[in-house]
Amino acid sequence: MSSTSLEPVHICFDDATITGDEITEILAFLQSDTSDNPSGSNELEAPVDERKRKRTMSNRESAKRSRLRKKRRFEDLTEEVNRLKSKNQELVNQLANVLSCGNAISKENNRLKTESVCLEIRLLELYRFLVAMQSPISTRLNYISKLKI
Repeated sequence: MSSTSLEPVHICFDDATITGDEITEILAFLQSDTSDNPSGSNELEAPVDERKRKRTMSNRESAKRSRLRKKRRFEDLTEEVNRLKSKNQELVNQLANVLSCGNAISKENNRLKTESVCLEIRLLELYRFLVAMQSPISTRLNYISKLKI
């Protein structure tokens, strides 16, 4: 006889309400439990349940250790990222400093090259003047007239 064909029966226990279908499910569960173990003893189930419980606990502990390892690894990688970012910024600053010094040196080099060319021209002019002063008067006059033009 199944209560599913009947109207739902409501049984109240304090604040809990159980329907007829739920009672049927509970009875079916209880009957299947006793039919699996006809002797009615739980001797074989106890070691299996204990092993299952131990395995479950072992799995939980293993998962917990795994999560902790993963968390530590993440923290280590985060620290390494921060350290590398800091090192990268330090290198960027050094590079900017070197480039700045390089630009200053390049400007100074260009200034010195220009000054060197000017000094070479001035030296050549002085050399010509000295040569003109040591030569006869007509050559000196020629040189001085060229300077005035």
